[in-house]
Amino acid sequence: MLPLHRDTQQYASEKTAPDSAHAGLWYDRFFNAFLKGAKKPDEKNKQEKNAWAEGKSRWISSNSKKVGDVKKLRAFVMRQQALLEAYGGQALIMSNDWHFVTGLGNNHPVENGFAWHHTLGVPYLAGAAVKGLVRAWCEVWEGFDETKIRQWFGDTEQSGELIFFDAVPTAPVKLKADIMTPHYDKWYAEGESRPDQPDTTPADWHDPSPIPFLVVDKGARFRFAVARRTGSAIDMEQVSEALMNTLQYLGAGAKTSAGYGRMSEDPRVLASRRREQEERRKLEAARAREEAEARAREEAECAAREAEARRQAELAAMPGHERVMAEARERYARVQPRLAGHPEAYGELRAVINYVLDVASGWDKEAGIGAVDWVTSVLNEAGWRHPDFTASKRRKWEKRTRARLDELAEKLVRASGR
Repeated sequence: MLPLHRDTQQYASEKTAPDSAHAGLWYDRFFNAFLKGAKKPDEKNKQEKNAWAEGKSRWISSNSKKVGDVKKLRAFVMRQQALLEAYGGQALIMSNDWHFVTGLGNNHPVENGFAWHHTLGVPYLAGAAVKGLVRAWCEVWEGFDETKIRQWFGDTEQSGELIFFDAVPTAPVKLKADIMTPHYDKWYAEGESRPDQPDTTPADWHDPSPIPFLVVDKGARFRFAVARRTGSAIDMEQVSEALMNTLQYLGAGAKTSAGYGRMSEDPRVLASRRREQEERRKLEAARAREEAEARAREEAECAAREAEARRQAELAAMPGHERVMAEARERYARVQPRLAGHPEAYGELRAVINYVLDVASGWDKEAGIGAVDWVTSVLNEAGWRHPDFTASKRRKWEKRTRARLDELAEKLVRASGR
């Protein structure tokens, strides 16, 4: 009896895995396609070789089915997306144009292994493999210099600023059996140790050696994700473009030179991603404008505060009559543009004039006469009649103001003659 749990023994004896089983664990650990007592066949015995090959094919065919749990895959994608959002990363959803296979070099009785995600039980591509693919693309086809390569991918002395996540399917995928038929298996295996022998010479008289292996059928959707380390300023749009070009033109996994692993982005996903990129670009541009405007406002306010501080300092250093006249000129400069069509502005001007005339009565002749002349020139420019008064009140106010100016001028002259 096999040293297995009772339920597991049942499936092992029936040579079938339950639907909820981890497909990778079953494929790697429960191989049972060879007959009891089977051993590696004699190369000269075709019957043994055929039986051996049939066992491999039987096992691979029995595992050619849809694998993966929808809920687990969805939960994995959600967790990964949360990490991407935290680190400012991006993800691409790519579909394989032809078969995809990874992990052929892993040990397995069928002589061609397969890479399974440890917890999800689905085919996957390790993040380190994705990183190596993108690095090869950037070095050879993008022509990145050493500094940029080191920044993105790191070297033996420092870590790169990019984090590459494992690429996993977004939904259950269909596995199927594929086959390769090398004609020169003896040459590959023993060509160096036994050269110039008929059976190790790569020639056209050899029979093909069918070798079955497991692949992901075309049309599976894989999620490739990349994020930046904290503090990095790498342009993620450029990273996504490099990743997409890598998968489209180089492919991923094994046998890429034979067309395996080439991937393209789903048109609907591509359109959605481009819309998101455009929205993100607009948001970033709007944020940049807001920040620039905020900085400009802050700088303007700071400059205004500094100018006001200088102005106040200059006013404080002036004699009293000069300070009053300087303030009056500033107030008039603010009021003057609003005089046409805004009667209340004339009221503000009237207040300025009354204030100047009130304080000028205590000044010396030169300062006082200067105030009278300034008020006269302002009224000549702005108009002597208050636009908000009735006609009679306008005439009275003009007459009273002219009389007040004449009276103030005579008073200052008399005071200076004593």
